[in-house]
Amino acid sequence: MYKLFTHNDLDGVGCGIVAKIAFGDQVDVRYNSVMGLDHQVDRFLDYLNEKKDKDWTVLITDLSVNEKNEETLDEWFHDGGKVQLIDHHKTALHFNDYDWGYVKVEYDDGRLACATSLLYGYLVHKGHLEPSAALEEFVELVRQYDTWEWDANDNIKAK
Repeated sequence: MYKLFTHNDLDGVGCGIVAKIAFGDQVDVRYNSVMGLDHQVDRFLDYLNEKKDKDWTVLITDLSVNEKNEETLDEWFHDGGKVQLIDHHKTALHFNDYDWGYVKVEYDDGRLACATSLLYGYLVHKGHLEPSAALEEFVELVRQYDTWEWDANDNIKAK
């Protein structure tokens, strides 16, 4: 099973959609505000630790956890738990120091990244999702909207 904690904005909802396409009923998605994330992650990690349940994969996208949860996630990971944090905010770059963190602000070609585009690439790379033109278009529209690139490109479809 997968537990996805993601933001409650369009980019976060895009992550939820991509995850549902990849995992179907095997993913439980929780949309969070910036302020609500840590409480939800803390509660879920307590539950997993209490049950000693290593069958769940914890995914966190478009948001980053506080220092306490960062330490707890790292301990849980080193104890055999599965976790992946994916973000595109500069303030989260330090998560790249962890094996379970992946933060990328922009692509090699200069386009700004968003969590939906990063999660999509991750899921395709890991073989959880087959690429499709329709899904790639959706992901690109979310990316342009989240990064305000739609404005520079006058892409009303993304807006």
